[in-house]
Amino acid sequence: MRGFELSRRRFAGLAATSALAMPYVSTTALGAASGEIIMANFGGGPAASFRNAYGLPFQEETGIKFRVIEVPSTETALISSASAPQYNSSYHSFAGAMRLYKMGITEAIAIDDYPELADIPEKFLPKIDDKHLVGLPVHFGFYGMCYNRDFAKAEELKSWNALISPKFKQRVSATRPTFASLYDVPWYSYMLTGDQKKLDAGIAQYRKVIANSVTAYTSMAQNNQLLERGEAVASAYYASTVWTKKREGINNVDVLIPEEGALMLPYVLVIPKNCPWPEAARKFLAYASTPAPAERALEGTGSLPFNTKAKVDDAMIKARFNYTLPDLVKQLYSPDWAFVEATRLDLIKRLEAEVLMPQ
Repeated sequence: MRGFELSRRRFAGLAATSALAMPYVSTTALGAASGEIIMANFGGGPAASFRNAYGLPFQEETGIKFRVIEVPSTETALISSASAPQYNSSYHSFAGAMRLYKMGITEAIAIDDYPELADIPEKFLPKIDDKHLVGLPVHFGFYGMCYNRDFAKAEELKSWNALISPKFKQRVSATRPTFASLYDVPWYSYMLTGDQKKLDAGIAQYRKVIANSVTAYTSMAQNNQLLERGEAVASAYYASTVWTKKREGINNVDVLIPEEGALMLPYVLVIPKNCPWPEAARKFLAYASTPAPAERALEGTGSLPFNTKAKVDDAMIKARFNYTLPDLVKQLYSPDWAFVEATRLDLIKRLEAEVLMPQ
């Protein structure tokens, strides 16, 4: 198995400015403060998790009111309200946060203003330069091989090439170009060549997966049903869905990491420029960087903490994901997300033109 060294690349080429971030203020030093946290987050699990694990405890500790607005796309929500920002906190993938920063919609995060970042390994910091980030990293998931245990065995899925195997012809599902440009193609490119920038290899692999698929799913709800019913026996998919199903007592859908490894999915919080109550927003990010919120979020969603001081129940992680946290990290690859973002729109157009989606 090839070693999966997590990327330490800087996110070069992005301009930085040190004037965008306010000095760090302890969440307890000033007591209650004025303002409100208005967070944009995805509907359902992510929004509920942040409300319960981050927002309400923050509100109780500081006196700053917290509310979350559920939206279909946090990127779209911030872009559409950029001229008159409605939110002062928002939840994003690394690539999404980079896009927003490059568009001038979000603040740079000054590393020195958030002391808790010292407890997050440098390789997980989405850097603009040595002093600034595009967002504050809070936790991560991974894109694994999810499968129905009633119709497929783990030993049949030891390689990602199982998704293109004749054995599973029209028995797997795949995502569409919008998300394949973020996850599948970058991962397949790296898996096959050791270089995520060799996109032709990743596109060719994705095309084969699509040709072998029963459908290209249009929503997570659809793929959840396909996997649970066994209409699709396997899929490159978000491991967090397996965590949720097992938590609810549904045990026929499981996840594994094939011998080639899997893709890490890191998430951050950002602050829009010219947002309401920016001081409260920065105080919330300082709170979100501490271990306790990530510890609370783990059980509900399977979001794994970046903060090395966070206390986790490795037995629970292994029961839900089949690996301990250290074993997971060793097998996950975090690509150059700046490159993913820079090439994504052209890649989507290419996939839409070159890859025929099954109906």
